Amino acid sequence: MGTMVVGFRLGSDAKGWQATLVLTEAGVLHQSTGLLGTAPPPGKPRAPIAPDPHPVPRQAAELRKVYAALLDRGYTRELIPPSCVRLDVDEHPLHAHPHGPHAPRPHPELLADFTGAAPAGPGSLEGALAAFYTEIGITPRPRTPFPPGTTAVPPRVREALSALTEGQALSSRPRRGPGWTVTAAGVRLRAGTTSEDLDPREVAELQAALTAWLRHRQRTKSAGA
Repeated sequence: MGTMVVGFRLGSDAKGWQATLVLTEAGVLHQSTGLLGTAPPPGKPRAPIAPDPHPVPRQAAELRKVYAALLDRGYTRELIPPSCVRLDVDEHPLHAHPHGPHAPRPHPELLADFTGAAPAGPGSLEGALAAFYTEIGITPRPRTPFPPGTTAVPPRVREALSALTEGQALSSRPRRGPGWTVTAAGVRLRAGTTSEDLDPREVAELQAALTAWLRHRQRTKSAGA
């Protein structure tokens, strides 16, 4: 029968470590951390809160938070892009009260199968989660309605605003060079292992400079056409 999962693996060249997270259709979050290029033993799985009628969306929110936290800590090397795959291995049955003595056991075969089955190439966490929801037959929670006065905002900005309202983090694509992370709490720029938070004034100045650059670029392209 197999198991449908969604997950990713990020690495930090500066630290020499990697982190793998896999969310199963039962709402169990499996993880492992260790040296780059190794097969570290899995850590203690995170079971959904019981009783919870919607364990997968809640655990997916946790997956997003961990993904953003790893990027913020310098895990910017995308070893396995976020992806949704069906594994050949069956997930361990989840107890009705999956905590204490009934907590789910580490499942190294599941993590190993994900590592071998995950596709190569780019992928986004939101795209992988959307595919995961479709495959397991659940409907994502309705997105938070837009605040008053935002209906005329460009679609990409509206999507970003919804993500921030729902507690998600917006991040630049994982890579070795400079990057950024935006949350409801603030804006952080990073370069290698160094990161810096911007205050609201600095964010406004950066936005004005980037907007001016984009308009100047469009004007230059139009003039050369």
